[in-house]
Amino acid sequence: MRRTVTLIAALIVGSSTLASAQFSGTPQEQAACRPDVGRFCKGVKVEQGNMRDCLVAHHQKLTAKCHAVLQEHGQVPAR
Repeated sequence: MRRTVTLIAALIVGSSTLASAQFSGTPQEQAACRPDVGRFCKGVKVEQGNMRDCLVAHHQKLTAKCHAVLQEHGQVPAR
């Protein structure tokens, strides 16, 4: 669960130098969800669980790549 929270936090702040230094997540995972974060979660504050909750709430609208990342971490059901 902690890895997932960290992953999602990293996904939303991929362009922020400070945030990138604080959070982990593969570059591929960050890139997969960056468009969806910008589209659905732009105003969400980067706090533990907030971004994950936002993406999960929009899971039916996510791109296939981002959905696959969240599914791999057990956050959303298979399509």
